[in-house]
Amino acid sequence: YPWEETYSSLQALKASAGDVYDGILLEYANPYTGGPTLPTFSCMIQLLRPREKTQNHRHTSTTVYHAFRGQGISKVSANDLAWEPGDIFVVPSWQWHSHENVTDEDAILFSITDRPASEALGLYREQADQG
Repeated sequence: YPWEETYSSLQALKASAGDVYDGILLEYANPYTGGPTLPTFSCMIQLLRPREKTQNHRHTSTTVYHAFRGQGISKVSANDLAWEPGDIFVVPSWQWHSHENVTDEDAILFSITDRPASEALGLYREQADQG
């Protein structure tokens, strides 16, 4: 997964509406199967535009995030997790969460999730915060 191609794709989508829960989100695909990166884990990369704040949601998968670029705050349940490049944080299964880029530059988060395992077991679901 060459960085140049990934970054170019993120930049090409930057002007789009993106996703209200994740900003600009790309999922890496296994080049042999077209499915998730690994049978039980999927890797993603997301771009949060300057000052972008996502909406609160939750899902039945655990996600580990690595802050690659920029600075932000991720609200996980009642906790505000400040992050900057090199930081790692986890959003446990079924916890309300949202992300915010607190700068005037792009922020990029890399993540790995066990969503494919939850889906294979028929246990995956997600919910948007209606409040």
